[in-house]
Amino acid sequence: MNTLAMIKRTEGCTDKDGIPRGWIIYYDKYDKICEIKSLFQPQEYKGNRPMYNDSQLIDILTKQS
Repeated sequence: MNTLAMIKRTEGCTDKDGIPRGWIIYYDKYDKICEIKSLFQPQEYKGNRPMYNDSQLIDILTKQS
């Protein structure tokens, strides 16, 4: 099962505290996705990269495929 299928299958999942998942996308020098990371505590993320939810990530991965 690829990443897109897994995210579609589990869309809307939350952790035990009811916090939805957050995702960070890493791009290579050709602006193609090279890595996708799931955040452990998305409410505390203070990085420079934008954070995406499940539906936003599905849209991005669908457009790139």
